[in-house]
Amino acid sequence: MGSRIGEYNPLTPLQTAGSGSARWCIASRGGQRFFLKQFLSPVYPAEVNSPIREKQRERCRQFEQRKQRLYSAMGCVIGDTLVPVLDFFRFDGRYYAVSEAVPTHINGENKDGLTDSDKRQILYHLALCLQRLHLQQVVHADLKPEHILLTARSWGYQVRLIDLDSGFLLDDPPPVGSGLEGDPVYLSPEAFLRMTGQDAPMTTAIDRFAFGAIIHRIWAGELPGFERKQYDYLYEAVLDGAEIRLSDTLPDHMRWLVRDLLNADPDKRPDDATCVRVLGEGVGPAGLARTAQEDAPLNGLARFMKKR
Repeated sequence: MGSRIGEYNPLTPLQTAGSGSARWCIASRGGQRFFLKQFLSPVYPAEVNSPIREKQRERCRQFEQRKQRLYSAMGCVIGDTLVPVLDFFRFDGRYYAVSEAVPTHINGENKDGLTDSDKRQILYHLALCLQRLHLQQVVHADLKPEHILLTARSWGYQVRLIDLDSGFLLDDPPPVGSGLEGDPVYLSPEAFLRMTGQDAPMTTAIDRFAFGAIIHRIWAGELPGFERKQYDYLYEAVLDGAEIRLSDTLPDHMRWLVRDLLNADPDKRPDDATCVRVLGEGVGPAGLARTAQEDAPLNGLARFMKKR
């Protein structure tokens, strides 16, 4: 396909589909296929001594340190919770992250929906994934259906999280006023305030705000309702104290959980343990006790949902 990138041989062209801050391709190494992501910035400068070049190199050193700390913490997350980063390196001035090449289509059959039992089990396991991630002080910061991987098992669906490159460690949040790469559809109120220069807290609660919207979308097939003639995004309506309409199809325990997860105040959102406990209600023994049997992979919860 193209010239080698470090020890990897690209099998597809680098493309930006689904990402504004990186390009990606499928590459091979030692007979195995991998997902190879190229970060568009920063770019390590040529070895020319000047104040500007030194500032660029320092920015690159800080980028490397943040990524290495993040990927190290991800490696400590218990269970098969994440699709981990397997390699991180610099080549020709560009930075690359390598992970497992995850299939993006169902093998053998095409599913066109989820049962209520499936939804309960998926939401419970998603809550577990977030709890395990947050225990390692990692914030995903771009939680959305496209970043939730499902794998069909004999007992239901295994859930794993992908694409944590907008993520950060709790002790190293994005600077005030910096841009965040998360999807605005699931952006939390405090993340927006942080982007606008306000010293809003950046905690695991930003993932739980997104989780509240995702629970509603998985169960009801759409996002919580708000006045779309006045607001473009959910976080805007929440910040303004506008009415947020929840679907009547939500079971009572999910209804109050979603309502509280969408609170404008991150300190008033339920914690991870509460999400796990509440969403475990109604999940059968097979869904609670995960097995190791593997079946067909399935990528992207969005395929089950209505368009926004």
